[in-house]
Amino acid sequence: MTRAVIIDDEIRSRETLREMLKLYCSEVEVVGEGEDVKSGVKAIRSLNPDLVFLDIKMPDGSGFDLLRQLLPIDFKLIFITAYEEYAIKAFKFNAIDYITKPVDPDELKTAVSKVSITINSENINDNLKQMLNDYMKPMRAENKKIVLKTAEAIHIVDADEIIRCESDSNYTRFYLNEGEKIMVSKSIKEFADVLEERNFFRVHHSHMINMNFLKRFKKDELFCVLKDNTEVPVSFRKRNELLKILKTL
Repeated sequence: MTRAVIIDDEIRSRETLREMLKLYCSEVEVVGEGEDVKSGVKAIRSLNPDLVFLDIKMPDGSGFDLLRQLLPIDFKLIFITAYEEYAIKAFKFNAIDYITKPVDPDELKTAVSKVSITINSENINDNLKQMLNDYMKPMRAENKKIVLKTAEAIHIVDADEIIRCESDSNYTRFYLNEGEKIMVSKSIKEFADVLEERNFFRVHHSHMINMNFLKRFKKDELFCVLKDNTEVPVSFRKRNELLKILKTL
């Protein structure tokens, strides 16, 4: 019997997947669930499953954030996503597969069948490191543009020009590499997803940095230094996560 954990922020999605596994994949037993990155990490560490069904987008981060906290892994992995663009990011690595929402029974059976093939954990981790590496690389040039609306103008900015952004209550201040600053009347949370896809990392609840501009981060420091010599605070919770990301680069 394959012991599985489902990590998905939508309770209905978890219930549906659990029922479909009972109907179509009787060799899989769901032993636990998680609704976000924090509970998912806890469930995996405590239950030590053979297989994890992992959602990509969750309230407190992404499936990639969860994986960084667990490397090296010793379980098989199937991604679940409602966003086709994630599926296009080449998740098909040996024991790693994906299924899109709404889950199709045939896709589910195929994915489970693939991961039932024994793949040693070294290969799985090599593939995961490559995948996380690819995910942290900037997107292609034509997809890097970000629209920043201020009271005076609409700015079309290339993500590579942004060094960092900083929360200021319900506003976000963007710092560009030529010294320009742009203040937008939106919270940093509203930019988090699109920036994370463009090689940014949220080092603190009030700060996101462009990883291309990261100059130094010492293991015993709770701040990082960017290429413009700006010092940006790193929260204790994000410190270990940042270190794990840097190890995959």
